[in-house]
This record gives sequence, C-alpha cells and structure tokens, in this order.
Amino acid sequence: MTTRKYPISLALALAAAGSFAGCWNGGPVQMFSCDDPCYGLDAHECDKPCTVCKGACVELPYLGFDDPILLWRGEGASAPECPAETPELVFDGYGGFADAHSCPTCRCAQPACELPPALRGGASATCDGTTPMSFDAPDGWSGACAPIASGELGSLVIPAPTVSPCAPTIDPGGPPAELPAPFSVRARGCAGSADAHACADPSKMCVASPAQRPEGFAICIRYLRQGEPKCPEHYPELQALYTGFDDTRSCSPCGCDPPEDSACSAIVSVYEDGGCRRLLGAGTVTLAGQKCVAGPDLELGSMTAEWVTNEPGTCAPTGGVAAGEVTLEGATYFCCQSDEVVAIP
Repeated sequence: MTTRKYPISLALALAAAGSFAGCWNGGPVQMFSCDDPCYGLDAHECDKPCTVCKGACVELPYLGFDDPILLWRGEGASAPECPAETPELVFDGYGGFADAHSCPTCRCAQPACELPPALRGGASATCDGTTPMSFDAPDGWSGACAPIASGELGSLVIPAPTVSPCAPTIDPGGPPAELPAPFSVRARGCAGSADAHACADPSKMCVASPAQRPEGFAICIRYLRQGEPKCPEHYPELQALYTGFDDTRSCSPCGCDPPEDSACSAIVSVYEDGGCRRLLGAGTVTLAGQKCVAGPDLELGSMTAEWVTNEPGTCAPTGGVAAGEVTLEGATYFCCQSDEVVAIP
C-alpha cells in the first residue's frame, strides 16, 4: 500500500475520475490506492484505511475476557493440530466428564462334578496303609474304561468326587472390563495474530482464522476471572473445560464364592482284566467321603465310573464394586460464537 498527499485540486480531479477514494483529514486530502478505504467511517477513524483483515472480524473482547481464539472441541482421545493461520497452542484440555463410573457385572461359570483322578491301593486289608500306591486315571477322565496295572493289594481306596471351583466371568452385555477414559471430549485452543484496527467496523477486531474454518473449530473468548461467567450476546455458548484430572477410579476384581447345593455321587468299578470285563469290585462314592474296597489279593487291570448324581450347584459372584473418583483440575470457561442460523421475520 502506498500513501501520498496531494493538493486539493489534484485530489478532487482524481476523485472525480473515480480512480481513487480517500478520507478527509483537515486541509489536504489523503489519497489511497486501495478500494473503498474507510468506507462508512468518520475521518478520525480512518487510521488504517487500506488494511485488510485476513482472518475474521469479530466483536472486541468483553470485560473479563481474553482476546478471541479458535477453539476446537470433539469426541475421542486425540485433538487435531492447530491450523497454519493460528499456530500458537494456547489451551489443551478435556470435557464431558461423567459423574460416576460403572463397573463390569460379575458372573460365575458353572462348576462341575469331577471323578476321582486316581485310586489308591495298599497292602493293608483295612485301607489304612501308610505307604499307599496311586493308580492314576487318564487326564480328563470321563468314566470310560481305563487300563491300570497293579500288583497284589490288600485293599483299595476310591476317593470321593470333587466339585470344581467356579471361574469368574463378566456379563458381555454390561460395562467392559477396562474402564474407559473419564472424559468424552477433547479441546484445543489455537491463536494467531490479532489486530484491533484491521476491520472496517471499529467495534470489531481482526483475529487470525482460516478462510474456511475446519470442522469443530469455533471463535471463542476465554473468561479470565474466577467462577462461571454469563456469556455475552455475541458469544452465547458456554463451554466448561479442564486442563487436567486425577483419576483414582477402580473396580474390585470379579471372583466367586465356593459352590453351594452340590450333589455329586458316582459308582466306580474295578476289573481284573485290562478290558473292563471281569468285575473285581465296585463302590459308590459321594462328596461325603472315600470308599474302601477290602481284599485280600486284589489285582487291578482296569476301571470304569458312572455318575449317579451330577448336580454341581452354583457359585455366588463377588466383586465389580466401584471405588475412587475423577478429580478435575484447572477449570476454564469459554464463551463461543454460535453456528445456529436464526430466521429474521
């Protein structure tokens, strides 16, 4: 931009020719080579007649508020980079905090009646031998014919069945096992150059802003005093944000009480041969205790088992209790322009 002073006669001639426009400042006319300088302004307001706002002309800051900036708000854990026109990061924070957190709903898998994993034999005919020998069943034995081999025994102990513990699980339709982030909104404030005299309207100032603001960005003013403000007319939307938080939330781990109302009983049979054909003896065992099969001269070749009662019961779940809280830090209030379009009657 070039500013020159011309005699009034020349100025009037140029003005009549339509090549220039200007504003009066007592005596000579100041002529400028820009289009429509200071259009609609009084002479005393014509201090930067050819300046063009390369951002956005917005209302001057209100008492108690900082200069306007671009504020982005969006869902998720990350925020975009500041636009090139407003490269200075002046706020980074969070919003959308929940008042309380939910924990998973604990459940318990079904327990199971389990057959004895092994038989014990000894030389004593009364099952009170001090050095018993163990005859293991196959892993995961279901009661089918299983070969075993032993020398001569005086007696055989068939152990009682057992009930497996319940495995804790969580309700798939409830809250997840891992606590989500305590916030649902991320926010970022970005600033650039500002000029109080670059707008044609003296009640407005020029702030840096992209020609097309990216989605999620709005022009906002930050409240500089304590407490929650009442937003002014031109920035009606209040945004309560925080610079940080202390998260002490937790959920007690899921567990299961021992099984209750269990009823497990089975007939265990032993055979002389390895194919479960020549029955040597059998005994019914329950959760109440083991069974003794007395000799003499027992010699085992195989064994089978069959459930008489298979009712393992149920387990009561424990855990899933919420504790702790989120303590918010650095409360910050912004008042933002609204994108709402209001119809004019």
